[in-house]
Amino acid sequence: MTEYVFLDTETTGLDDDAQVVEIAIVDDTGAVLFESLVKPTVPVEPEAAAIHGIGPDRLASAPTWPEIAEQVRAALEGKTVVIFNSDFDIRLLQQTATAHAAGQGVEAYDAAVKWILELETRCAMYRAADVYGATNQYGTISLVNAAAAAGVEFQGRVHSAAGDAATTAALWRVMNAFEHEN
Repeated sequence: MTEYVFLDTETTGLDDDAQVVEIAIVDDTGAVLFESLVKPTVPVEPEAAAIHGIGPDRLASAPTWPEIAEQVRAALEGKTVVIFNSDFDIRLLQQTATAHAAGQGVEAYDAAVKWILELETRCAMYRAADVYGATNQYGTISLVNAAAAAGVEFQGRVHSAAGDAATTAALWRVMNAFEHEN
């Protein structure tokens, strides 16, 4: 039987230099398996901080990506990782690992990044858009709208990694039940 885990990140922004500032991994019941702030190598954009509330003060004593990467890897490898907008989160994990491996040579880069790209992932956002219908110009649906359409109460605080990951887990359970009924 497939073991699912659910991942979410909060980030410094959206661009090609953006990095992870918070990560959470939960199991299929929404129980937290791993959660941490992450000190980035770039500043948090004010727009991003306004959304998730994570600024330099909260990140000052946070661990860096290399300090938590093995814990993250242990929680994810060998499992199917479900992410709401998996393309974005995988890209940001890769960018974060790359920023910390910069200048350390090809082997260090491969060790830091390759496992992220080899994860088995599923995108809950595209699945939710298929089940509940797209609600925006991109042909997708937000987590808040998908949860509302599924009748799922938001778990924790919106735009917190643990809350979003747990809500994705609850949404995934509802979508699985819906598909088995139809």
